[in-house]
Amino acid sequence: MSNRLDFFFRQRVTEAELDLAFAQLEQADRNLASDLGVHGIISGALPAQHAPVANLTVDLTAPARAYDNLGQRIFFGTGQTVDCAVDISGIPTDVSTAGSERWVGIFLRFTRLLSEPRTDGNSQQVYFRRDESFELVVRQAPEGPAGQAPKPTLQPDELLLCDVRRRPGQTQILAVDLDTSRRQSFIFARGTSVAVESGAWDILSPSAQTVQATLDSVDGEFAGHFSGDTRRHEASDVDYAPHGFITSTTVQEAVDEVVDKLSSATTGTPGASRVGADAVPGTPNLLPAGTVDAQLSSLLSFVNAHQGAATGAHRASAIGASPHGYVSSTSVQAQLQEVVTRLGETTAGSPGTSRVGGDTLAGTPHSLAAGNLRQQVTALLGFLNGHVTQGAGAHAASAVSVADTGDLLTAGTVEAALNEVLGAFSGGHFRGNETAAGQHKVIVQPVLGSGRVLLFDSRGAGSSACRLRLFADNASVWFTLNANWNGTAWARDDTALSAGGFRLSRNEAEFLHDNSMAATFSSWTRTWRLSMGTAANNSAFELTGSGLREEGRFGLEYCNSDTVAHDFLAGGGSVTFRSRFPTAPSSITFTPYATGGGFAGNPTILVPDRDGFAFYSHQTIPALGATYWFGAYIAIA
Repeated sequence: MSNRLDFFFRQRVTEAELDLAFAQLEQADRNLASDLGVHGIISGALPAQHAPVANLTVDLTAPARAYDNLGQRIFFGTGQTVDCAVDISGIPTDVSTAGSERWVGIFLRFTRLLSEPRTDGNSQQVYFRRDESFELVVRQAPEGPAGQAPKPTLQPDELLLCDVRRRPGQTQILAVDLDTSRRQSFIFARGTSVAVESGAWDILSPSAQTVQATLDSVDGEFAGHFSGDTRRHEASDVDYAPHGFITSTTVQEAVDEVVDKLSSATTGTPGASRVGADAVPGTPNLLPAGTVDAQLSSLLSFVNAHQGAATGAHRASAIGASPHGYVSSTSVQAQLQEVVTRLGETTAGSPGTSRVGGDTLAGTPHSLAAGNLRQQVTALLGFLNGHVTQGAGAHAASAVSVADTGDLLTAGTVEAALNEVLGAFSGGHFRGNETAAGQHKVIVQPVLGSGRVLLFDSRGAGSSACRLRLFADNASVWFTLNANWNGTAWARDDTALSAGGFRLSRNEAEFLHDNSMAATFSSWTRTWRLSMGTAANNSAFELTGSGLREEGRFGLEYCNSDTVAHDFLAGGGSVTFRSRFPTAPSSITFTPYATGGGFAGNPTILVPDRDGFAFYSHQTIPALGATYWFGAYIAIA
């Protein structure tokens, strides 16, 4: 079972020889466990959120028993609490980027507990007892986007108890943050190491005479059966309980019987007599609930009874009608023809217009009394002839009165009103005998309405995408391209192109952009606002909208002035965005341009907000050495 030592008579045994004997016996036990593949967590060491109040520690149940991959036994008898705020190197496991996460692994490994110190013959202190013990190790993986962050790598001489998820700003580790899917539970023997005898089997043909291969073969047979790809049951082998008009006792016979009976055309038992139908209301005929065969019979009876009086569809000449008014014919066909003929007549005394009525039409100074169309046309002709005769043709402008409009014109005649219009026109335009005649000198507008009103609209060179409009409301003036305010929303002139604009108020200015391509939109996709009326940050644009992005550069450099190397030296700084984001960016990524002095990784982000972020990095620097990092950042809202 193990390597042996043959101590001999009068041998002077040394410390190393005695230690070797015990080590060989111990190694034999471990070899046995390792050769059989026995390893993993047998019992205990189950993770749970810390009680009574959750924090950044995890509780482990006891007693716990396990064997590592080297066959070494690990045991602890009382419950343990593991601090997940820092890893094995003392580095914090915090997540600094919003929308990211980090996975931390809790590992169990074998160690020895040294005790009972004694002094040997060389006056050196040694520990007489070296009991089997354990260590709990916390290892962290790099942070990454939520749902995509990697997990810590499994260790060859350690056993994974569980994975723990860390989130930004986290102060408590809860049960939902504990993942035992990768827990290295105890394995007594692998299925590939246990033999089976398959000589008498009819179905299974495993690729190897082992339990694992046999189970794989069973799984393949079940998978093929359940998916219907192989080992399908014959329909004739599946039982069926007779029901309704089906008397067969297997699925195959029942399906055949259904097809035969539904397709039957036998008198008295057609397939339609086995298909039900609900009641169909109607007037004057209806169909009661029954079978398709019964309802088809009723429909045929209705159609035959209807067509018995007149062959096929009824002709208008076969439908009687009573004479009425000036129509004396007695059929629908004849009356329609008579109406058309009478309405088209031009006979004096009885034209078609005398048969079309008209109601009373009010008016000043004339009105039309109720009567027929001919009478009203005659009255209109009389009014027109009398008007033209009295004025000898067209009226002179000085003889035509104009009512007071109440707005711009106050003159009483057309001639005076035209003179008033020309005077008003010359006041705001260049006169005909001056340069640029007809162009505006100044545009003075009255109150045009309430809400947001249109002041100016120009199509310029004719493109609807660059149609320029000027709007005003009680607070701002709006200059827009490819956008029109319809009273409730902005309407795009060209829906295939984006819209832009500019807004100016007494206290702020704002650039506008919309690329949603919607026909109408109530708010702009992106805005850049410059605050002018407040003292707070009035030199930066405030951004709103989605898909906002800023790119910039930054760097850091620091050195070790000591004559010995140091690790974990810290350096950092901060970056201020050129514009204010609506909220803290959803992601900030770094791209190095130049590094030196063995700089490891990228700087770590700290306290990002809408105005910028801080950064820091811990580095190992040799004696009197320096390190630096220079690169770019991309911030996305």
